[in-house]
Amino acid sequence: MKFLTLLATLGLPAQASTITQIHIALAGSDDNGISTGMAVSFQTESDSPSASVRYGLSADSLSSTSTATSSTYWETYDHHAVLESLEPSTQYYYQIVDGDDVSEVLSFTSAPTEKDSVNFAVFGDLGMVNGDSTRKYLTKLSENKEIDLIYHMGDVGYADDSFLHLGCYTRFCYEDAWNEFMNAMQPIVTSLPWMTMPGNHEADCHSPNCMLSSTKRDKLSNFTAYNSRFRMPSEESGGVMNMWHSFNHGPVHFIALDLETGFPGAAEETRYVMKSGGFGDQISWLEEDLKKAAESRAVRPWIVAGGHHPMYNGGRVDSKMQAAMEPLLKKYNVDVFFTGHVHSYERDWPTFNTTDIVKSYDAPGVPVHVMIGGPGNDEMSDGMRRIMQEIESGEKVDPSREPTEKWLAGLEAGSKDMIALSDEDHYGIGRVEANMTHFSFEYVQTTDEVVFDSFVLTKSPLDKMEVPSADPDQCGNFCDPQFGPGCGPGACTNCREAGLDAQGAIAYACQNW
Repeated sequence: MKFLTLLATLGLPAQASTITQIHIALAGSDDNGISTGMAVSFQTESDSPSASVRYGLSADSLSSTSTATSSTYWETYDHHAVLESLEPSTQYYYQIVDGDDVSEVLSFTSAPTEKDSVNFAVFGDLGMVNGDSTRKYLTKLSENKEIDLIYHMGDVGYADDSFLHLGCYTRFCYEDAWNEFMNAMQPIVTSLPWMTMPGNHEADCHSPNCMLSSTKRDKLSNFTAYNSRFRMPSEESGGVMNMWHSFNHGPVHFIALDLETGFPGAAEETRYVMKSGGFGDQISWLEEDLKKAAESRAVRPWIVAGGHHPMYNGGRVDSKMQAAMEPLLKKYNVDVFFTGHVHSYERDWPTFNTTDIVKSYDAPGVPVHVMIGGPGNDEMSDGMRRIMQEIESGEKVDPSREPTEKWLAGLEAGSKDMIALSDEDHYGIGRVEANMTHFSFEYVQTTDEVVFDSFVLTKSPLDKMEVPSADPDQCGNFCDPQFGPGCGPGACTNCREAGLDAQGAIAYACQNW
């Protein structure tokens, strides 16, 4: 840092920083489940055991410091520093320091309380190729402070497809592709928590160059690059690495799942191109996490789960995922199940057990399945490319479509009655605004920023809420006047008289009496 200061004093240009790929993610949790920290992640070309992050409440007063971890799996080094004891909904400034090298001063807003409404973007399958319109749209949302979080359901960058790019068939381009994508995302995700899940394209490097090298096959398999480059709140939530975890953000409890290896019969349970899996018992963890989330419905009414592979798509069903997870989604009343993988958009009616279809979003009682896998990547369908050409040229282009994915052939027939709406011909992402009573979703086609689809999910009436039973005498712990008008001991009596003898229902009653 003294060296850079000397250069500036002499009027000489400072060298470009070698600190790259900066991004942030929620971290920490207080007794109320509010995220009280932020993980700052970045990469350097050499080992930097003394790298740290300075942070504070103003750009010229970075009075706190967090030392970063350092690890490597190939040639560069990944670092993660957790900034702790943050106040809710507060703007913080931070700067990465690596010896004489420093980043610019950046900023973010810390996580809100459960009473604050939140806005987030949701999608899977974003790559460098064909991803320009979505990155441009995300940049706009970030700069205008229209969203405060990104929920990315796997296939992060498509580095494993790099050998298909010009000049890379025999060259080793895997790491370069990762780096290029992460740097392209940096302007967006230095201020927005980037919460990720694994997809099949994070599993391994399977280019000809990698397959011919035993060292690369060993070091670049089983989600190694993905687990090294990100720092999700798995430690705080009892999850495993970056494979599965959960976190709270405002009135929403988010669950991030491994739908690649994390249940019996999963698509990459034991192998993608190379061996994969073996991360542990996700299903038992999922039930424990859902149980805790259900007990906190009073202060955090929405439960959102997500992962890469869809359970339902095109009227078909992944029966193995369904058997492993769907009973839990129903039992604990998960509100929305977001997925990607198929490079298009599909909104299903609230569905359970394939044929139990509720054609309403007003307290449906079963999860809404939404697949958002078309924000832009190098495997997008010819149909989408056709639409892009038509928009750019103003002329019609003969339609063509890519062959149906082999993965679809492994699904079982379900019912197309569950499909509410789909879009196979545009790049797009989801946007959500959630408060204590409403969960409002929009699907936006990102090239021309058109809202193509939307729905509003509402909560169950008090007399229909299904929550795990608990001791009714604990009512007093939840029915407190601080929750709103009409709450307090009298409301608790009314709760008992109404037969709402579960903690979640009682507390919800206090908020909405």
